[in-house]
Amino acid sequence: MQLFVDDNQVQILPEWETMNDILYGSIKDILPEGRLIKKIDVNGNDYSELMADSDKSKAVILSEGDKIKIKTMSHEEMLDGSINSVILFFNEFKKGIDKTADSIRWGNYSGGFTDFAGYLTGLSVFIQIMDKIAQFTKLDYHNIIYKGKSVQAHFSDLEKILSSIMTTQKDADYTLLTDIIEFELKPNIDIWLGIMEEMKKNLKLQ
Repeated sequence: MQLFVDDNQVQILPEWETMNDILYGSIKDILPEGRLIKKIDVNGNDYSELMADSDKSKAVILSEGDKIKIKTMSHEEMLDGSINSVILFFNEFKKGIDKTADSIRWGNYSGGFTDFAGYLTGLSVFIQIMDKIAQFTKLDYHNIIYKGKSVQAHFSDLEKILSSIMTTQKDADYTLLTDIIEFELKPNIDIWLGIMEEMKKNLKLQ
C-alpha cells in the first residue's frame, strides 16, 4: 500500500487496516501543520465522502496494492470553499422558491413540497457551515452588522420565517404559505447572499 499527502509519500503503519484507521486515528500526524483534508483518492476513485462518515470509512478495507492520495488545503481555502458553496446554494434556493410557489399556486402541493423539502434540508447544512466558520475565524455573529442588524438577528429572522412556513404547511393554508415563501423567505435569502458576500470580502477570501 502507498499513501501520498500532497504528492509526498508517507510511511505506512502496520496497524492500518481500514480508512478509518487513517482518517480517524493517525490523520493529525500525517497532515502538514495547519492543513486540512480537501480530497481523498483511493486507486483513482474519489473517496472524499469518508471525511464525514466514520462508518463508511470502516467499511473500506485496505489492501497491499492500494494507492491512496490525500490532497490538503489551508484554513483560508476551506473558508473560501464553504462561503462559495453557501452562495451557490442560496442562488439555487431562490430559483427553487419561485418553482415551489408556482407549484403550490397551481395545486401541485406534493410536487412543490418535494422540491422545497430538499432546500430546507440545505438550510440545516448552511447553519452547520456557519457554525464552523465562526469556530475557525473566532467570529461572534452578534458583533457583525449587516443592514443595521447583527448577523445573529438575521438568523433569528430566518428561524421565524421557517417556523411560519411549518405552521402554515401544517394548517394547509396554501395561500398564506405561498405569500410567506415569496414575500418573506425570498427577500431573506437575498439578505443572506449579501451577508456571505460581505463575509467573503472582509475575511479577504478572494
